[in-house]
Amino acid sequence: MKRALVVLVLLVALPAVALPALAVAYHAASPAGGGVVPCVAGATLDGAPCLPEPGPAASYRGDSSRCVQDPSGTSGCVTPTLAHLYTQIEATFGHQPAACWSPRGGDPRSDHPKGRACDYTIGRIGTYPNPTDTARGWQLAHWLHDNATALHIDYVIWQGRIWSQRRAAEGWRAYTGGGYYPSTGPTFGHHDHVHVSVTE
Repeated sequence: MKRALVVLVLLVALPAVALPALAVAYHAASPAGGGVVPCVAGATLDGAPCLPEPGPAASYRGDSSRCVQDPSGTSGCVTPTLAHLYTQIEATFGHQPAACWSPRGGDPRSDHPKGRACDYTIGRIGTYPNPTDTARGWQLAHWLHDNATALHIDYVIWQGRIWSQRRAAEGWRAYTGGGYYPSTGPTFGHHDHVHVSVTE
């Protein structure tokens, strides 16, 4: 119990650069990792929910050239690859609030109007997450990273950090806004949502 409390304090106190590694440490010390404390359905640890280890995603091998209705409920359409990712997250984590297609007229490089990106809300938009939601966000972000090949993931952004296929050797590096957005604050810094883009 003391170990979990120490890691929770570190998650709040240390800078963003340490968060990915600390999230793993938090999971190992809490029900999330099935380590020190076994995961029991409905259990909590110091107010944090039991986060069982998520299973692997099913690979997508279909046609990505057509457009399908956005499963997140917008008026746009997305690629079948992204629709598959959406259903795999639903199957693994249950329903998660998300928005995929969006016009995003201010950024010509955005994957949202191309139907190749989703934003998954963690906590409440416009606010920084509490330790429980931070752990939930990292669980989703790490799961996306671990299943990047199966789900054709291009990059993931969460908590001011970005991981991409093209620069995978660098791990979770600082997110700078890509030259179009500021990278500070809960929304622009991606502290209130996990962004995921697919390659096709």
